[in-house]
Amino acid sequence: MATIYKDGGFAEENWARADAETGAAVQGDLLVAQTLFLADAEGYLSRQGKTAIVVEAGDDVEDILPYLGRLALVAVDFPAFSDGRGFSAARILREQFGYEGDIRALGKYILDQVPLARRCGVTSFEITKPEVLRALKAGEWPEVTKYLQPVGTVAEIPEGTRPWARRSQRETAVAAE
Repeated sequence: MATIYKDGGFAEENWARADAETGAAVQGDLLVAQTLFLADAEGYLSRQGKTAIVVEAGDDVEDILPYLGRLALVAVDFPAFSDGRGFSAARILREQFGYEGDIRALGKYILDQVPLARRCGVTSFEITKPEVLRALKAGEWPEVTKYLQPVGTVAEIPEGTRPWARRSQRETAVAAE
């Protein structure tokens, strides 16, 4: 069982992980690495249970574009807190491909990255670090209100004279009260 954080709440989910030996023979809901999925896409999609892809660092998400409408979710791996490729994959899925389904963060992200990942299109988080779980359960949310990279999935307003600088509309609403 994995603890999932989504929409401000927690849930327990049980997704099996496919590997090269088990392949599509796994029963129930299945997380499968993108490279493994692409080797037998129809086999994974025609089995009983939900199928989700894990986009690992370095995977080209364009390869899964034809299958996005048939997946239960797309999980994006964050192999290290210092590796930003997961943010890029989530943004490409949301902004360039228009994917509207659940994008789940997996891996070694830290609490400070949760709001930034949400900004890039991530909608749920598999929590493996006890300190992240504790902080989210305590209501901690390290919101960043000023950004130097605009994204297309969040309502923002310009900040200052630099065309790339943005600030959260949420900050403006709080300041107006």
